[in-house]
Order: sequence, then C-alpha cells, then structure tokens
Amino acid sequence: MFIWKGLVMKNIKFDYENNCFMPDETTDNVNDVKQWVELLIKVEKDKYKIYDENFGMDFSDIVSYRLPRSVQVSEIIRRLKRTILNGCDHVTDVRDFTFDKGTFTFTLITDLGEEVILHV
Repeated sequence: MFIWKGLVMKNIKFDYENNCFMPDETTDNVNDVKQWVELLIKVEKDKYKIYDENFGMDFSDIVSYRLPRSVQVSEIIRRLKRTILNGCDHVTDVRDFTFDKGTFTFTLITDLGEEVILHV
C-alpha cells in the first residue's frame, strides 16, 4: 500500500522491461516508492490529462539547446531531485548521482529507512 498526497493506493507491479502490468503481483513499500519514482520520471510532463500538472518530467528545453554537457547534466540532476522530493512523500533525500552513456544512477533515501538505487 502506498500513500501519495493523502491517497492510499495498492500498487500492482509494473514490468518496465516488457512494458506491462503483472496483475498477480503487488509490490512492497520500498518497491512501491521505486515504482512510483520510475513512473514520475518516465511520464512526460503535461502530456497526459490523467496526471496533474506537477506530475512528470520535461527536459526538452535542456536537450534542445546547445549547452555544455556539464550544464545539461547539472540541470537534469537538479530537476530530478526537486521533482522526486516534491512528488513522493516517502522520499527524504536523493543523492549519489552518476551519469554514464545517457543513463543516470542515483540513490533514493526513504522514510522507511531504506536506500533504493535507481537506473534511468
């Protein structure tokens, strides 16, 4: 069960590799947080009416300009951290960012006392 913005939700596991829900499997608290953050990052902001205006990410303004790679990476990290901390009540910190060949890896610190490593 997962609480987001005061709503209690039961999460069905989603397989991001195969892009499908696994209806016979639910997630535990730590994997709920991980799955929620993955969805938050993968949804394009303001593209789908089902999500409110604060849900999702938008990097089009960063990628479309000819900014130095270090500036782009720094701004992406700043936006990821801000969006995750504001969008998921159970995440207390986002840290240890690394960037390699177009993939970010970082650690979520949850209020459940767990650390979750994500690769996006």
